[in-house]
Amino acid sequence: MYFRNFVLVLACVLSVCAQADKPPNIVLMLSDNLGFGDLGSYGGGAQRGAATPQLDQLAQDGFRFTNFMVEAECTPSRSALMTGRMPIRSGTTRAVPVPGLPQGLSPWEVTIAEVLRESGYQTAMFGKWHLGYDQERLPTAQGFQQWWGFPFSTGISDFPNHVGYEHSGLKPARLWQGNDRDGAHAGEVYDRDMRPLIDEKIAQRAVEFIHQAKEDKPFFLYLPWSIPHHPSIPHPDFQGKTGHGRYADVLAEHDHRVGQVLAAIDSAGLREDTIIIYASDNGPDRAEYPWIGDTGPFRGYLGTVHEGSVRTPLIMRWPGKIESGLSSNEMVSMVDLFPSLAKLAGASKHVPDDRVIDGIEMSEFFLGKRESSGRESVILFSGEDLRAVKWRQFKVYFQGEGTAPGEQKIDQLWAPEIYNTVVDPKEANNIGVNRLWVMYPVFKTLMPFAYSIDKYGIVEPGGEKPNRYEVNIPFFRWEQIENSLGELKKQKLRKMLSEKLNSISQHIKGEAQD
Repeated sequence: MYFRNFVLVLACVLSVCAQADKPPNIVLMLSDNLGFGDLGSYGGGAQRGAATPQLDQLAQDGFRFTNFMVEAECTPSRSALMTGRMPIRSGTTRAVPVPGLPQGLSPWEVTIAEVLRESGYQTAMFGKWHLGYDQERLPTAQGFQQWWGFPFSTGISDFPNHVGYEHSGLKPARLWQGNDRDGAHAGEVYDRDMRPLIDEKIAQRAVEFIHQAKEDKPFFLYLPWSIPHHPSIPHPDFQGKTGHGRYADVLAEHDHRVGQVLAAIDSAGLREDTIIIYASDNGPDRAEYPWIGDTGPFRGYLGTVHEGSVRTPLIMRWPGKIESGLSSNEMVSMVDLFPSLAKLAGASKHVPDDRVIDGIEMSEFFLGKRESSGRESVILFSGEDLRAVKWRQFKVYFQGEGTAPGEQKIDQLWAPEIYNTVVDPKEANNIGVNRLWVMYPVFKTLMPFAYSIDKYGIVEPGGEKPNRYEVNIPFFRWEQIENSLGELKKQKLRKMLSEKLNSISQHIKGEAQD
């Protein structure tokens, strides 16, 4: 009798220990074209005509970031999130166009889903991929064990309603579903009638997955929502709910869908065991102006690298690990989530070491154990050209941008423009004439990047592996850059020789002592 009780107690203790050692579940939710000023916790909410109580509570329960930097478009942001690498390295600097072109994320790239799966995670994705159409570029070939959603941009759902579409030869878009064993396959049509139902379906599948996940294995659940991307058509249950137009209705629905996922986590008893990350891929698009997101104190729309486009909400919650009510204006980049999540999941050993990982591992910062994020700058590309560099609060533009609602143009500049994003958040007053000293730290940021391109190369759009070893940096010919790189290479060689000689010296001293 006593022996049996002892065995039962021992089994319980072992079970508790096993649970304690279990890595956290990770639920990563990504909205599509949400403005910095859309959520109540970021100055919007009811003031914008749509209260966001679920997301505001998430921010109150967790860590709210106000200087989160993303990419200028959907595809590059999602690529940066998945790989921890600048999209220029992966050939994913522009949105993947309509089906039929072999573009997207190369199978050679390693995603956070692959890293976590190698570490024993269950992986699932429901929603928008936008990183390629070919089987080898779909989520089911990039680390996700199951996927339901669509590989393209939401705007394609509205194409059949456009004049002349019937003569284009392009077939209507379809929703996809599959797994890592059999691949993914197209199913029902994704048209304007299906458009308002998508996020309800994403939430339903997410809730089912959470309740059916294996208890002995952690899971990574990626939920890239379809809204508020245009066409912004709310679910019938939310049509006219706010009384402030369809965009406000869509925001209200979005908040509700996020709340459904959070409620499922709670009802499954996983609140303390789950890291919740909520972010947006970029700021508002201009397609349905004025029924679009709000950029808050900033300006600039999708496709630009002004703050209104590349600065979005980021919220993290992990009860008991991340203190509630935290807020920080420290700079964080989309690429930083890759190494940080790998660290928090105990999966860092699976992060590849044969390529540049641009992300900074910030787990201690996210957990509130240090005040600094460790990031001082981001390099911002749009397409193949360097557009700007942000160093601390200063933004240096190498190309000019049109930021008005109907203005989509890029200008060649006579000289770089410089803006102080703290005192001038709308980036309206160029201080480049008397702040040229800012070019020095910016150049110090650019040169290691150029050195890494010269050494590791980049993947061409639609390519398989790195095969090009230079990029376009306005105001500098690559020959000039290579001359500067020569000195960097000498410094690196001197450092390597110094470390090698120091190692030999320590070894000799050790033998002498023996």
